[in-house]
Formats: sequence, C-alpha cells, structure tokens
Amino acid sequence: MSATYNEMLKRLIEERKRLGLSQQQMARLVHITQSNYSKVEKGLHRLSYEELKYLSKANIDIFYIFTGYRCAGKYVAYFQQCAYVELCCYLGIIYLLIVLNDCRSNTEQWKDIVKRVKYVPLVLDCKKSSNIFLVIRHTTCSRQKSMAEKLGVDIKKFRELEKDRCLPDSEIIWKLYNLFHISPAVVLKDKNSMINEISSLLEAAEENGAEIMDIIKQI
Repeated sequence: MSATYNEMLKRLIEERKRLGLSQQQMARLVHITQSNYSKVEKGLHRLSYEELKYLSKANIDIFYIFTGYRCAGKYVAYFQQCAYVELCCYLGIIYLLIVLNDCRSNTEQWKDIVKRVKYVPLVLDCKKSSNIFLVIRHTTCSRQKSMAEKLGVDIKKFRELEKDRCLPDSEIIWKLYNLFHISPAVVLKDKNSMINEISSLLEAAEENGAEIMDIIKQI
C-alpha cells in the first residue's frame, strides 16, 4: 500500500468521524460487513465502484476523501438541481474562465487552480470514447502494458477496464487522480462529488469565483 493511498484512507476515517459514524454504520451504508469495512480503513480491502457510489449517496464527501480539497459549501445550493451532464458543462465553462484568469494574472494561486482542472478538456472532448482509461492511454501515447503497470493491475484487468467490462475500485480511482489528476467525480460519474468539486474550485478562486458564478447564472 502506497503512502499516498494511505493518506486517502486517513481522510476516509476523518470523514467518518466528522459525521459521527461508527465503522458498523459505515459498513451498513456500503452493504458490507463491519469486519470487511474495518479492513478497508486498514488498507487490506478496497472499496468497489458501487460501494463508493453508496457512500456518496449517503453524503460522504468522496471528492475530499480522494483529493484533499473540501468545499465550504458556498456555491453548493445553486448546483443541487442540476443533472450530472449539466454539471459537466458548467465545469467546462469554469475551466475556460480559470485558464483566462490565469493568463491575465499569472500568479501562483491561479497556477495551482489550473493544475487542478487540466484534466477537464481530456474528459469533455473524448469524441472516440467515453472510457477514461482508453482516453488517457491515447492522450499519453502509452501502451496497455505501461498503463497497467502504472495502475498496479495486470494487462488482462486493464483491457477489461478499457472495454467497460469491469469497474475500477478505490485504489485504481486514487491512482487515476494521483498520476493523471483525473477527478473521482468524473470516474464515478457522481453528481454530489461533481458539485463539491465545482464549489471547491470557485471558492479557491476567491473574489473571481463570485464573478465566474455571475457568468454561470447569466448563461
């Protein structure tokens, strides 16, 4: 288990305790035994794709757990009524405005924010495939064997991931974020995580976040 994945597990435990939940209660949320959930927090068992979706539906902050960025909720209410597809479109607009602000100001603050959204064109402009593993491999000009090694899976498993015949678990999703900065919100196609990501980005932009929000409201 890598130190970075261990940091993610620490945030999972932190989030559970923040919400006042026991391991048994968390286990019920993801429909596994308390024993297996305990192994999750120890790094001995990986949460499945569906189990992560269960956590998000229970208002566990998946975006924070994977990325370490927690939104204060300033902009959350506005996006609650949006469908996931709409949120992706808003994210694309926010990406363009963030890049524009970075070009104008050229400060470290904007460079950090731009780094967080560099993946956005990758997932919004995947004309040939919506499979994130295939998109990343083609974009990085990588071979399947190389990608499999980076993600810590055998080549057979990677091919299954590319063909949508299996779904990534928590460690693979973490590696997608850690290696390629691909948001867990996009991998999970998760509305709650996407709302938290958008709000977190707008909050990081400080006063410019309010200006970006005004543009979104006009649209």
